[in-house]
Amino acid sequence: MSSVYGEAPYFTYTGDSEGNTVQTQTAYTPFKQISMINGEPLDTPEHVFVDNEDSIFITDSTFNKIYILDHDYNFQHVLTSEKFNFIKSTFVTDDSIYVVDTFESKIFIFDKETLEFEREIGQPDSPIFNEGYQFSPTHIAVDIRGNIYVRSNGSVNGLIMLNRDGEFITFFGANPLKVPILDQIRSVFLTEKQEEKLEKVFPDVPTNIAIDEKGFIYTATSSIETNPIKKFNVSGTNYFPDNLVATLNTESVWVGAHNNVYSVTSDGWIFEYDAQGNLLFLFGGKDFSSSRFGLLNRPVSIASNSRDELIVIDQGNKLIQMYEPTHFANTVHQAMSAYQDGEYEESKKLWEYTLQYNSIFDNAHIGLGNAYLREGEAEKAFAEFYETEYNEGISEAYWEIRQNWLTNNLGMVFSVLLLFLTLWYGNKALNRKFQYGTVVAERIGVVRKIKVIDDLLYIFTFLKQPLNGIYEIKVENRVAKRSSTLIYLLMIAVFILHHQFTNVLFVPKNQFILYELSIIVFLFVLWMISTYLICSISEGEGSFVQVYNATAYALSPILIVMPITIIISNGLTLEQSVFYHLPIQAMYLWIAFLMFFTIKDIHNYNVGETIIVFLKGIFTMLIIGLFLFVLYSLGNQLIGFLGDLVTEVSRRW
Repeated sequence: MSSVYGEAPYFTYTGDSEGNTVQTQTAYTPFKQISMINGEPLDTPEHVFVDNEDSIFITDSTFNKIYILDHDYNFQHVLTSEKFNFIKSTFVTDDSIYVVDTFESKIFIFDKETLEFEREIGQPDSPIFNEGYQFSPTHIAVDIRGNIYVRSNGSVNGLIMLNRDGEFITFFGANPLKVPILDQIRSVFLTEKQEEKLEKVFPDVPTNIAIDEKGFIYTATSSIETNPIKKFNVSGTNYFPDNLVATLNTESVWVGAHNNVYSVTSDGWIFEYDAQGNLLFLFGGKDFSSSRFGLLNRPVSIASNSRDELIVIDQGNKLIQMYEPTHFANTVHQAMSAYQDGEYEESKKLWEYTLQYNSIFDNAHIGLGNAYLREGEAEKAFAEFYETEYNEGISEAYWEIRQNWLTNNLGMVFSVLLLFLTLWYGNKALNRKFQYGTVVAERIGVVRKIKVIDDLLYIFTFLKQPLNGIYEIKVENRVAKRSSTLIYLLMIAVFILHHQFTNVLFVPKNQFILYELSIIVFLFVLWMISTYLICSISEGEGSFVQVYNATAYALSPILIVMPITIIISNGLTLEQSVFYHLPIQAMYLWIAFLMFFTIKDIHNYNVGETIIVFLKGIFTMLIIGLFLFVLYSLGNQLIGFLGDLVTEVSRRW
C-alpha cells in the first residue's frame, strides 16, 4: 500500500440560483493514493463500495479479487472464488456481500462475516428473458426488503428489479427515448412497416446505480448531459431537476452521509449535490499523463465514508485516490445535517458561519432561508431567498407572509370591500336623484377637446371596435403622430416598470433593462421599415404615417393589460402563476389579431396577401439585419485599421 500527500491542483466551483457555476473555496483536498494492496499492485480496479461500518470493498476484475480495507484504509481480507470469471462490482448489506460477475451473468452472495459462499442469482426465469432479453449485470443496489435493482448491459427498459430470490418483478427507472426531430417529422409520412424498418433509436442506458437509506434509487447515465443523474422513488418519479448542473460521461453515483449525492465523470470531474439536486461543489479535472496528485485519468467509481472522505477508483492510473473535506465543506455538511434533523437554530448558525467564508455562496443563503422558514421567520427567509433569486423558496416564504397578513388584516379587508360597495351603490342612488353624472360627463368632454388627451382616450374606442378604428385612422386621420409617439413612449415606460416592479418569481432581477429595451426598439423599427417597404412594392395603399399611427393603437393592449398584471403579480406565488401568464398570453393573441388586421385594412389586402406580406417582412428583416451586421463588422475593422495607422504614423513622426 502506497500513500502520498499534497495540496489541491484544481479550483472548486459551486452552483448559483441561475444554474451557473462560480468559483468558491476549496471543498476537498487530495490526501492519499493507494496503488498496492497487501503487496499486490492494482491492475484493473473497477468499483469501490463503503458499508455502514466504513469498511471499504475494492473490486479488481483482472485478479477477480475483492480487497477489503478497514476505515483507516488498512488491508483486512481478500474475497475471491473459483466461481468468479469477470467480477465488476459489489454491494454490501449488514449481513451479505453481493458480487456481480458480468461474464457469468450472475450475482454471487457471500456471508459478510465468514466470507463463505451462500447462493447465487442468475438470469430470471421470466418469459421476457427466455425470449432473448439480455441479462448482463454490472452494478446492483439492494433495498431493505432485499429487492435487487440490477443495472444490465443493453437493458433498454431501464433497471431490472428482482425480489430477494432473484425473481423478476419489473423494469425500473428507464431514460426517455431521444428521437431526432427529423425522424419525428419523417415518421408522420411512413407506414407502420416502414417505421419498423427505420427504427434505430438507441436509448440511454444507465451506467451506474446507488440507493439511500430511504429507498430512493439513483442512476447515472454517461450519454446524457443535461440530467445524467436521477433520483427515483418507488413509483419511478424523478425528484432531481431536469436542468441539473452536470456534464456528459458521468460514470458513477454515490449517496453520502448527509443525503448528499456524489458523481464522477470519466473526464475527472467530481460533482456533489444536495438532496434536492442543487450543485454544492464541483472540482477535479483530467490528468493528461502528468501524474499531478489529485487529478484523475479515467475514474470509474466513487464512494464516501462517514468522515465525508471521497474514495475514487482511477482505472487509468491503476490506483485509488482519496480526498478529504476542508473545514468549509464540513461546515456545509454539518449545516445540512442539522436542518435535516430539525435543529434549525444550529443550522442557522452553521450557514451564517459558512457565509463568512463566502458571502455569495447561494446554497448557504438557501439553507439559511429554509431554517428561518421552519422557525416561522418568513420575512427573513424571504430576504435570503430573494438574495439568490431562489424562486421556490421565495414563493413559499411569500405564501407564509401573505397568510400572516391576511390573518392579521382580514377584518380590514372586509371593511374596505364593504365601504367600496357602499360608495358604489350610494353613488348610483344619488346620481339618479341629482343627475350630477351629466355635469361630470360635460366636464370630461371639455377635457377631451385637448387633442392629445382625446387621442389617448381613443384607445378604448379603438379596442372596442378595432376594424372601425383602423378605418378612421386611415380615412379620417383620427389621431395625430405626436399622440402615437406618446403611446410608444408609454409602452417603453411600461416595459421598464414591468422589469422593475413585477414579482421576481415571474420576472428575474435584470441589470440590462436598457440593453434589452434597445434591442426591442431596434427590432420594432426594423419591422416597421421592412413591412412598409414590402407593402410599398406590393400595391399597398397605406402611407407610413397611417401605419405608424395604426400600429401604436394595435399595440395599445400593452398599456391596458401590463399595469394590471404588474400589480396582480405581487400578490401571487408560483402556484397561482396562471393568473399572471394567462392575461399576458391573451394580450399577445390580442395584439397579433390587431396587427394582422392593421396591415390588411391599412393597405387594403385580402387575407392571403396579408400573410405573404408578414412572411416577406420577416425575410426582409433578416436581410437588413445581416447587412447591418456586416456593415458593423467592416466598420469596426476600418476604425481599428485607421487607429493603428494613426498610432504608427505618430510614432514615426
